[in-house]
Amino acid sequence: MQLGKKISKLEQLSCKYSRWIHATRISLAFLITFVVIRYFKLDGASYALITMLIVMGPQPYWGNVSSRAVQRTGGTIIGALSGLIGLYLETYSFPLMLLWSAVLMFIAGYLTLGKRPYMALLIGATVAVVSCAPPNDMESAITRSIYVLAGSLLAMVYTSIYPQRAYTDLRIKLSASLSQINTLYAAYFSPRVPERPDMDDQLKDELDAIIKLRNLIAPASNETNLKKEVFESLQTLHRNLLATMTLMIDAYWSSRESHLLIESEPALSGLHQLIPQALESLQNKLCMDISNNQISGELRQKTQDLNDLVLKSLEGKITETPFYAYVWLSLQMLKQLTDFNDQLHTALYHNGHRHLFKDGKLPDEK
Repeated sequence: MQLGKKISKLEQLSCKYSRWIHATRISLAFLITFVVIRYFKLDGASYALITMLIVMGPQPYWGNVSSRAVQRTGGTIIGALSGLIGLYLETYSFPLMLLWSAVLMFIAGYLTLGKRPYMALLIGATVAVVSCAPPNDMESAITRSIYVLAGSLLAMVYTSIYPQRAYTDLRIKLSASLSQINTLYAAYFSPRVPERPDMDDQLKDELDAIIKLRNLIAPASNETNLKKEVFESLQTLHRNLLATMTLMIDAYWSSRESHLLIESEPALSGLHQLIPQALESLQNKLCMDISNNQISGELRQKTQDLNDLVLKSLEGKITETPFYAYVWLSLQMLKQLTDFNDQLHTALYHNGHRHLFKDGKLPDEK
């Protein structure tokens, strides 16, 4: 799998309308399965439909499907066997069967909040379906078990047809977020703006969007074999970028004196070109398969220039505290952009960086 591959127009459309695609997939899966059941007059096959919807509903991404296939199949088999045992116990004692079912449901409920919630969910659902078969009717219970297992397998088959990729969606949404940060930066730090823009709601919305990206980390890791720590580190830098920019905004607009002082400093005015350029470079790296890493050198050079500015400012005894705050925050943002660019470049183009992958193998070695 080429991790830095250019994202196509079709993949961008798929990301934009992912909920529509997921809903359409479920609808078609239901209709096809329902028609087959009616055509062959399969009594009790509604359990396959119910299981299929339970399995497909919360799982649009292939990374989720591939990683939890064993959970789903295992949960169905364990639930079916447990239900059959419950029916067998009922032939001796109904209270004993109730006690067995209660223990199983307790275990399933406890495990739904653990690391394998879907296995627990299907154990509970399958036990419920099988246990409701008529007493002593083991044939009916076995048939229900087969239908539940068939529903689970059908869900995996339908989801595997042109599957949605969490890794692709993560790259697209991360690029869109960086574009929005770039837009906000230009709006707040433009020398043509006489007063602080009222865009606090947009900053909050963008923070919410960044946090939601965390839901894509686990399936993206499964699809690419990259360690989760790689994605988590990128998300931390992403979130810190926005937080640092928010503090820079406060320092920049804290007073007219500090604002004019910042605007008059040539080393700082250069940031208005370099930071948007760095953000745009990150967007291109994410979606356009542009592996140029020159921007890191420019960011490091600007960091050195700002360090020299701090020393000169101390010698000049500038007393405006927001000025120093802005300079320090600018240094932090430059460092974060540099780290972000370097880590993203390493993850996408991974020239020999085996330690990034779960099994230590590069994608082209599989």
